[in-house]
Amino acid sequence: FPSLDLYAVPAGRVFMFAPKYVGEIFEIPRVKGDRGAPISLEVLSTKPRVFEIYNFFSRTESTNLVNRALKEKTESHRIKRSTTGAVGKNVFSKRTSESGFDTHGKVSIEVKQRCFKILGFDQYVEGHG
Repeated sequence: FPSLDLYAVPAGRVFMFAPKYVGEIFEIPRVKGDRGAPISLEVLSTKPRVFEIYNFFSRTESTNLVNRALKEKTESHRIKRSTTGAVGKNVFSKRTSESGFDTHGKVSIEVKQRCFKILGFDQYVEGHG
C-alpha cells in the first residue's frame, strides 16, 4: 500500500513541499496553467529543494513576456547586459546574459498570481511579486 503522509501547517505559516526522493511528482490540482493545463512539480533535488515545474507558463505567455520586455524603454526594466553585485552593478566579463523585466503587463501579473497560488499564498500582493 502507498503511504499517506499528513503535514500540519501552523496558522500564519506558508505550506512548504516536503519531497521524499528525487523524481517524486507533486500534482497541483488547485492551480491551472495557461489554457487549463495541469501543473506539477518534479523533485530534482531534496537538499536544497529544487523542482522542475511543468505547465507553469505556455510558449504564448513566454513570447508575450519577451516581446513586452523588448519594447520596454525604462532604464531599470529594459533588456540590457546582466550585472553582478547589489551595489555598483558591475559587468562581469564571464557573465554574458541579458535581463529585462515586464512587471505590470496582463500576462506578467497572471503568471505572478499563478506562482503565488502554487506556493500556497492566500492572496496575491503586487509588492511581493
